[in-house]
Amino acid sequence: GDKAFAIMAEYRALRERLRPYIEEQMTVAAERGLPPMRALLLEFPDDPAAWEIADQFLLGPDLLVAPVLEAGAVERDVYLPAGADWRDAWTGQQYAAGRTHRCPAPLERIPLFLRDDAQLPIAAD
Repeated sequence: GDKAFAIMAEYRALRERLRPYIEEQMTVAAERGLPPMRALLLEFPDDPAAWEIADQFLLGPDLLVAPVLEAGAVERDVYLPAGADWRDAWTGQQYAAGRTHRCPAPLERIPLFLRDDAQLPIAAD
């Protein structure tokens, strides 16, 4: 229906806003062999907890993605690896590293977190 269409349209617009970043990560993949979608342990090998996380990933080095895998869920636990500063990509709220946080995850907003001082155009202007 209309609500689902609006949500899909916003995610499509997000993909377009992230296109330069995604293209950069594809270039890195071609030149250096680093995958665009990365297990947390690849960027945080010294954080033992990062080795255990199977339901989150990094898109490039700067964007942590925590997909919602349960039907109807409106929040989820997100582990933010130690060794970086993290902030919610939608709201700018800072989160402590090396901890698991209960985060909102409404249908229209997948949990996304920016690493350190990364600047990516997540929210629409």
